[in-house]
Amino acid sequence: MLESGFANNPININELPDVSLQTFQPISPRYLFVLRISNSIFLLILLIAFCSITLTQVAIEHWIFLGGVGIWILCYLMMWFFTRASVRNKSFAVRTHDISFKTGVFFKEWTTVSFNRVQHCEITKGVIDNLVGLAELKIFTAGGSSSDLAIPGLQPELAVRLKEHILNEIKYQDEEE
Repeated sequence: MLESGFANNPININELPDVSLQTFQPISPRYLFVLRISNSIFLLILLIAFCSITLTQVAIEHWIFLGGVGIWILCYLMMWFFTRASVRNKSFAVRTHDISFKTGVFFKEWTTVSFNRVQHCEITKGVIDNLVGLAELKIFTAGGSSSDLAIPGLQPELAVRLKEHILNEIKYQDEEE
């Protein structure tokens, strides 16, 4: 049997660094406005569709129409509440070798992308983002057609600085290889 020098020793999990102690930066609170406006537009379109369908039906009972509008109002109020909680729970952290993003109200999600896996980054701004002065940083890794990490609600200057930092890290790692 040849000895290759390969070793796969166990690691004591108590000695692993506690990444939960990392300081995460919250996204801009103005992103709440972006979410509420875009969700309100969507819900308004649903209300218009519901009203146009039910009001064109002559035989429909009025309680069905009122019940549908009541459900719409309940959905709107829930959206108003949950968007605030959603924005409060979105934060990101940049470390030496990676970038992390936490999100979620009921189901928490924590995504970390190592800089050596990044293919490219882009900054996008929607219509409402432009009005409010925010941007979204999308980070793409190999093997996917959509972004692997998207951080919304960033100040445009911060989004540009993060993008440049990540691209510099990619360039630095390419030069080392």
